[in-house]
Amino acid sequence: MIEGCDVVVGDEASTVLAETLGRVGDLLSYLKAVIGPVECAVPMTAQVEDGIWLACGDLIENADWLGRVFEGTGRAIGTDDQVVAASIFIQGYAYRLLALAVASFTVGGIVPGSAPTSMAIGLGRGRASKVAYCNPTVFELVNGRNLSVALADQPTVDQALMLLLDEVVEGHLRPLIATTRRQLRVGDRLLWGNVAASASTAFRTMEGCLGPWIIPLGHRFFELGPSDLQGLGSFLLIEDDAKHGWFWERTNCCLFDRIPGHARCADCSLTPSPERRAAYARTLKG
Repeated sequence: MIEGCDVVVGDEASTVLAETLGRVGDLLSYLKAVIGPVECAVPMTAQVEDGIWLACGDLIENADWLGRVFEGTGRAIGTDDQVVAASIFIQGYAYRLLALAVASFTVGGIVPGSAPTSMAIGLGRGRASKVAYCNPTVFELVNGRNLSVALADQPTVDQALMLLLDEVVEGHLRPLIATTRRQLRVGDRLLWGNVAASASTAFRTMEGCLGPWIIPLGHRFFELGPSDLQGLGSFLLIEDDAKHGWFWERTNCCLFDRIPGHARCADCSLTPSPERRAAYARTLKG
C-alpha cells in the first residue's frame, strides 16, 4: 500500500471513478465502464451470447463456466480450436482491465480496485467489450498534489505501479490464467504474453493521448512486474525527424492468425524483425 494513499469506497468511490473515467472517455470514446451493479448471467445455465454480463468472480471460480465462455468466443471468431479461442478471449479481457487502470492512473492519479469479486465483463463479438465496477474501490495516489508533480517523484511512481500490478495482474489476471489452464491444455507463456502485450498497448495508447512522459512509466511497469511478464516482448522507440513512434515487439504469438482471414498482429513474433520494424517505420512516415 502506498504511504498516504487514500482508499475510497462506497458512493464517494463511485463519484471519483466516474469523474476520472469521464475524462478518459473524452480522450478515448471506446474506453468506458459501468459503475455500479449489473445483472450477470447465471453460470452453467445462461446461454453465452453477446450482450450478457459475466461476473469475473464466477469465471475464476468455475472452470467449466469459463470453458463455455471460450466456446462462445470460438463461435464468434470462427474457430473450434478452444486454445485459440481462449488466447483471444484472455487477451481482450486483459486489455480492458489494464487499459482502464492505466488510463485512470495517468489521467486522474487513481487506481481502481480490480478484485474479481467486484467486477463484471460484458460480451461483444464473443470477447470482453465492456467492464463494470460493481462495487467500486478507488486508491487515490495524488492526495491534493498536482498530478505531474506527483508523477515526478520516483518512489510514488514505483509504489503506484506496484499497486496497479497487485490489483490487476496479481489479484485478477493471475487467477484467471490459472483457471484457464485448469480447463484447457494451453501454454502458460502464451497467456502471459497476451497480458504483456495488453499492458504495453495500454501504456502506448495513453502515450498517444498524453505524450512521451508516459514512456518511462511503461518501461518501469515491466521492470517492477513479476517474472511471468519478463522476456515476452520489449518496447521499441523509432524516431524520424520530429516524429517518434513507440512500439512493442512480442516474443510469442497470440494465435490470432489461426482464425479466418489469417491476419497477423503488427507486433507478431512470427513476422521477421526487419520486416516488422520496416512496417513500423512506414506507419511513422505515414
